[in-house]
Amino acid sequence: MIREKLTSEKVHIRILYLSIIFIIEFFGLTVLSYFILPEGFLLNQNNFKNFETSSNLFFSTLQIFLFNMISIVFVIIGSCFAKKKEKHQNYMSLGYWCFIICISINAITLGTWSFSSQTESVPLVVRIIGIFNITKNAGLIEMFGQLLITCSFANKYLVMTYKKETQTRKIKDIKCTKQEIIFLILGIVLTFIGAMIESNSIIALS
Repeated sequence: MIREKLTSEKVHIRILYLSIIFIIEFFGLTVLSYFILPEGFLLNQNNFKNFETSSNLFFSTLQIFLFNMISIVFVIIGSCFAKKKEKHQNYMSLGYWCFIICISINAITLGTWSFSSQTESVPLVVRIIGIFNITKNAGLIEMFGQLLITCSFANKYLVMTYKKETQTRKIKDIKCTKQEIIFLILGIVLTFIGAMIESNSIIALS
């Protein structure tokens, strides 16, 4: 049923069910990583570790926005490909997996406090509550922006594989609904707003 909903032609259905998956996986993995992984587990693998931003809010926001767009580019590239295991199933966009990987990394980063900005770690409950403070923490806004973009591209695949069969579509054959365009634009706007919040927080700490 989940696969059916994620491959629905209605973008709001795709958003609803991916949001449910996101909530369960993100917070579940955050809690799990907090208890089983050492603090700072991903710190050396954190791409932001040596990433210096401008002291100017506008340019800093632009830097972070472009950096965050890298993961979105991977989602879009993944969305060009889709596969299915059973003939009666709909083709599932691989862009979903790119999104899942991104939020998994974010969850482990939160759970193990592997942030590049070195601050004193806080208890698990405080970490989870803190992520809902969207005026200071951009995580939820940025991830939801990625979610909207992922769902907007979920049925825009060009290469489809089923077992050893491969089908292709031309870009001109792909149509976007008005809702998909609206959610795509909203996703990009949320990503930019998240970058602005994150930039402001970094400048405040420096």
